[in-house]
Amino acid sequence: MLTFKSLDVVDTLKMAIQCEMDMESYYNKLASLIDNDDAIAILRGLAEKEEKQRLRLIRYYSRLSGKKILYLNLGKKHKLNTLVKCSDDPVEAVRMAKKNETEVRNYFQMVSRRLIENDLRKLFQELALETEHHLAILESSFVEPISFESSGIKSEAVYSDMVKSQKESVRTW
Repeated sequence: MLTFKSLDVVDTLKMAIQCEMDMESYYNKLASLIDNDDAIAILRGLAEKEEKQRLRLIRYYSRLSGKKILYLNLGKKHKLNTLVKCSDDPVEAVRMAKKNETEVRNYFQMVSRRLIENDLRKLFQELALETEHHLAILESSFVEPISFESSGIKSEAVYSDMVKSQKESVRTW
């Protein structure tokens, strides 16, 4: 668990932006390892969601700091050091994607509890909920034992599970 003595809002936003970049990169790499069209579509969709969150955070950062981020090349200070790099084994990589989403969600929740400013706290609460949604998509789309073979599963099954998960998440959130 991360501990902060004091929460610097700009550093916190930079770290959140880096988390989104890391997860987008992770999903794109994982999609390149898989030969199942359904799984690739799900992973590319998650990568797109990470990109949208990153752009949202950049806009918030620009409004708050008055600076633009042209690129983000941060040191270890701004990286969530509990995130695992994408393995070359797709099954293990999917398992680690679930772990990474959990770590990012925990970070966003911790930040939202520690921030005083209401708009920023709300932003991190929304990011935590969106990350929870990503985790639900992963859990429902890649059920243990994880297999990318389409022989035993109808091609629509992965999509129907994803749609079912999204409908359930709309009702609970």
